Amino acid sequence: MPLKNQVQLICYPNRIGTNLADLAGFLESRLGDAIGGVHLLPMYPSNGDGGFSPLTHLEVDPAFGEWADVERISGSFDLCADLILNHISDASPEFRDFEQNGFASPYADLFVHLQRLGEPTPDDLERIHIRKEKEPFREVVCANGDRSRVWCSFTEHQIDFNYASQQTYDLMRRYMESLSRHGVKLFRLDAFGYTTKRLGSSCFLVEPEVYGILKWFRDTAKEYGADILPEVHDHPSYQFAIAREGMLPYAFALPPLVLFALLDADSRHLKSWLRMCPQRQVTVLDTHDGICIPDVEDLLPEAKIRELVENVSIRGGDPILRRSAANVHSVGAIYQLTCTFYDALKQNDDAYLCARAIQFFTPGIPQVYYVGLLAGSNDIELMESTGESRDINRHFYTLAEADEALEKPVVRRLLSLMRFRNEYPAFAGRFELQSSNRSCVAMGWRLDEYFCNLLVDLNFKTATITYRDATSGDEVCFRC
Repeated sequence: MPLKNQVQLICYPNRIGTNLADLAGFLESRLGDAIGGVHLLPMYPSNGDGGFSPLTHLEVDPAFGEWADVERISGSFDLCADLILNHISDASPEFRDFEQNGFASPYADLFVHLQRLGEPTPDDLERIHIRKEKEPFREVVCANGDRSRVWCSFTEHQIDFNYASQQTYDLMRRYMESLSRHGVKLFRLDAFGYTTKRLGSSCFLVEPEVYGILKWFRDTAKEYGADILPEVHDHPSYQFAIAREGMLPYAFALPPLVLFALLDADSRHLKSWLRMCPQRQVTVLDTHDGICIPDVEDLLPEAKIRELVENVSIRGGDPILRRSAANVHSVGAIYQLTCTFYDALKQNDDAYLCARAIQFFTPGIPQVYYVGLLAGSNDIELMESTGESRDINRHFYTLAEADEALEKPVVRRLLSLMRFRNEYPAFAGRFELQSSNRSCVAMGWRLDEYFCNLLVDLNFKTATITYRDATSGDEVCFRC
């Protein structure tokens, strides 16, 4: 069954309430028809990185609940789950077995052993796209005396999988089969760009190898009646390449383009992207990561990117750098801006509703992050307590806090807009980008006798929707 063309909520298993049962109750009783799907961030046993260092995908962390809780959510909503395909925890049974038995371990080939690729030269190391301030390798001395330098792109507790080995594909198939039995309809392929290892290259999104890996996941997901959502932050051309292969890309260019349009009252660059963006995609304004900048390279001029970075950074935490950039002071070195989207727009309710209206009228399935749903502000205290910049946008809400946030006028307006997006028939039809001046954005959808048009005035921060009422047939107009 295809995914619903309705708003999805991105949420952790334990940040609205304390566990999956709390979350399921909140979704059922508070949101109901405002969402049609849920992207559930990792619920697996993990030893770090907010769940992205999983020991396995075959279990639910007991602190979050059990598979019955996951199935409760998938029984009412389209369920998207993370498939963390680049790496596995060093506390996993597979890696522990390798540490004990070395290359005699049946799992040894699951991991990338640098010595099997050859000794990297200084030039090789310079090219590798890295996520930390040191080489992406870890020295392992096994209990039987075997030694290896295993690849770990992220932290040393996250050991990269070897996609030159059939064992890796066999394990991924087990994960996908299990998750699909529990109701997963969309696999988000976390950090898939790091799966390609070839010395002399960036070892990131190495073409054409990366598309061979993606096609395997696409075809395997189809066997289980599911789609894949490859996650990558880089030049926007990669999203077009993913779409060309019949997969759902992320519209990661949209957040910075919308921010620039609203902060500068200039729609030109946003409309240029809207004219060419994939029609089948997943749109976001905010996620558990920051507002990513590489996704608008060549879509926004470099000077405008710099202005946007400076504008938003004064309201958020320290930007996250792309460590492989040759010059860390260049625009290209900025990887993510750490800030809630509501704070990025200066907590201006009208501007925030304009941003969401643009997102919901953009082609694709919209996802709304839980902090964005609740119009959350930067959690400086959490960020400072953990030392993780992205935690500024990862607040832990009690159920009482979440209920209180739902009563805020800006959230009530957002929920009304989400319900309209879910229910109005024209969103199943044809997208139209309509003529407008530099300080406006005009968009519309048409299906048979139904139409809905959006006009956003970037100067006055107003979003007005005109549509044909499905019951009376009258033309109706309302302000978001």
